[in-house]
Amino acid sequence: MKSLITLIISAITIFGCAEEQKQLNEKTATSSKQNIDTLITVGNTLEKKDSILSQVTDFPIIKDTTEFITDLRQIFKLEVDESSYQKTNEKITTYKKVKIYGSENDYIFIEYDYGNGCGAAFPWKYQLLLTTNGKPVKWFSGQRFEFVEIFKNQHPFLLTVVGTSKGNGGHELYRISGDTLENVYEGYYEYDVQTYDAHQDNEIYEPNELKLEVKDFNNDGINDFAFIGKIVFIQGQTKNGVWYDTETINGKTVTYSVDNPFKKTPVEFVFLYDKKSNHFKAKEDYSKTYK
Repeated sequence: MKSLITLIISAITIFGCAEEQKQLNEKTATSSKQNIDTLITVGNTLEKKDSILSQVTDFPIIKDTTEFITDLRQIFKLEVDESSYQKTNEKITTYKKVKIYGSENDYIFIEYDYGNGCGAAFPWKYQLLLTTNGKPVKWFSGQRFEFVEIFKNQHPFLLTVVGTSKGNGGHELYRISGDTLENVYEGYYEYDVQTYDAHQDNEIYEPNELKLEVKDFNNDGINDFAFIGKIVFIQGQTKNGVWYDTETINGKTVTYSVDNPFKKTPVEFVFLYDKKSNHFKAKEDYSKTYK
C-alpha cells in the first residue's frame, strides 16, 4: 500500500531581470499544475492518483475492463506473466462489496485472473481488498477464497488457500484489525501445518484441501475450527523410514498408487481461539503427527 504524500510548495526567491522572472514564474506554475494533476483529494488529504482505484465509484459497473485491470495492476504493483494468452484471457472474476470480521466498514473485494504462467507464479490470479473509495488495503494470490462465518451472527473472516503448482499448501484466515488485514490463523507458525496436499509424492490428502469444520472444540463457549480429512499413503514405509512403491504379498507383487493406496489415516488439525491474542492456535504440536 502506498503511503500518503504531502504536497509541499516551496517559496523560491529569484533575482534577475523582469523577463527572466516572468518566464520562470510561468514554468513554475506549469510544473505545479502538473504535480497537482497527479493528486486526488480523499477526505482532507491528498494522495497520488495511481494509489486510488477511482473506478470503484462506479461500483458495481466496470465501464472499461482493460483500463480497470491496467490501473489495478499498477496500484497494487502486481507481477504478471505477460503473454498473448494473458492479454486475451485476463479477466475480473469477482467484484463485490463485503464486510469482514473486526470492522463495520464496507470493503471492495476483487479477483483478477490472468489464466496461465510459469510455475513460480501459480495460481496466476490475485485477490485484492480496497476501501470503498478505492484505497488499497491488501492483495493475495490464493488458489481459492471464501468468506467464512466463525462466530455466530458476526461478519465473516476471509479464508484463502495458498499453495504451489506442485500441490503443496495451506490456509490463511484474515480479520480486520485497525485499518489493516491480520492473519489470525497460526497454522504456519511453530507447527507448520500443511492443510492442502495434492502433490503425489509419498502421500496426499483426501480431499486435497482438508475440510474446514467450525465448532466449539474445547467447550469454552467460543467457536474454534479444525481441518479434517484423511492422509492417503501412496507408498509404503519401512521402520527405518524408507519409502517403497511395491512389495510382494502372498507371492503377488503389489504396486501402490492413488487408486491403490498403502493405507488411509484419518487426520484432524484443531485450532482453538485464544482470547488474549485473538488468534487461532494449534491444540497440540502437529508437526510429527500422523506420519
